[in-house]
Amino acid sequence: MNKTLLFFLLLINSHLLPAQSTTTVLKEKSLIKGQTIYLNSKARLGGKNRLVIPIQLPPNTVAWYYSFATVTTSNEKQRVQSSGLEIQIARLISDGALSLIGAGLVTNVVAQLIKPSGSGSVDIYLTDANGLKQFEKTDLVGMYSYNVPVFYKEGTAQNSRNGIFQIPIVRKDLSLCLRNPSVTEGVAVSLDVVAIVSSKEYREIWSSKNTETLYNDCLSKFSIKDASSEKICDCAKNQIKTGYLPSAFVNLSNPEKDKIIRNNIKSCTQKMGSDVLPDKEIRINEIFQLIKGQKITKDLQGLNVSYNELISLGVTTPQVYNGLAFTLLCQQANEEAKKNITLGLGKDSQDLYLLENLGNYYLLTGKYDLAMEIYRKYKNEKLPDKRKFKENLAQSLKEFERSGIKNLNFDKVRKELKLK
Repeated sequence: MNKTLLFFLLLINSHLLPAQSTTTVLKEKSLIKGQTIYLNSKARLGGKNRLVIPIQLPPNTVAWYYSFATVTTSNEKQRVQSSGLEIQIARLISDGALSLIGAGLVTNVVAQLIKPSGSGSVDIYLTDANGLKQFEKTDLVGMYSYNVPVFYKEGTAQNSRNGIFQIPIVRKDLSLCLRNPSVTEGVAVSLDVVAIVSSKEYREIWSSKNTETLYNDCLSKFSIKDASSEKICDCAKNQIKTGYLPSAFVNLSNPEKDKIIRNNIKSCTQKMGSDVLPDKEIRINEIFQLIKGQKITKDLQGLNVSYNELISLGVTTPQVYNGLAFTLLCQQANEEAKKNITLGLGKDSQDLYLLENLGNYYLLTGKYDLAMEIYRKYKNEKLPDKRKFKENLAQSLKEFERSGIKNLNFDKVRKELKLK
């Protein structure tokens, strides 16, 4: 392939491809889910009144949480209900309440978390390696050397029945050191620990080029481009961007894109109502006036736009469907024309203009006998403008030829119906 041609093809594709953006995503990761820990009282023999829970934070942790609840009991198999901390945090992330606000910092959402209930008491110390050594150190007779180790204030609760914490401290040597402060009563403690992990994700975004193209394609559907059409296209553009990935929309066929844009124009027009079209009747009259000029100048593309805009504004008369159908036949969009002929005949099955265009559709798609069946039946009928059906047909055939449509059956029709 010629190198210059290859360069231009790559340049064109670079404008069509959707853009990608790197974004930081937060996800919850449960480390401990509703684990119940039993701690003896100090005076009871057998069993421990202290326990250490190592906290192994996963890579890219930006913050972590823990919650606890207590029950006073002598039953070592007592279970304490979990606070459902993981589910709560997942909901806050999906709602956007919990988000990254800086390097390694997230929004504080403790006030939005449901604090579990408790009826016993426990001491929980968040410690590093030095604090852990102190917490576990004993003397020669097995007595603990430290009643209280060095600890981080942010994650420590003393003589507490319940609690919930957001911890910004992220280290590899963290531990939760639990101690039953009671001399006579055992306590069961339910513990939940959840880490918040950040990661980079690539996401498709609408490039400015694709967004501009989408907006301009929408505006091209309006015969009158003004503030109202611009507002509707802003709305339609945003709806499509929300509903479609750019790559998915770009890869659609032109008719599929056209249908999506028109549907969104219609929904935006209905949604915005009089705020966007305060003088709807004036606009409709302006479009009808424009259609008169477009017929004189043979502006088929303009007529297509104008008729479609009338339909989007709720003007769905047989005449509008007929005008659009004839314009589409001149543009050789035969199946789309048939669709509008069918819609029009659904409103008035005896409309002679629509019946003629149904015959024209058959003629242009090679169904000569079906076309002639309609032409013969109505050839001498009078149209609302006092002309005969066959006179209008003769004019239609001339318009098809003027539009560049060649059909050997045109002369056969003229000869059989004696058209001028």
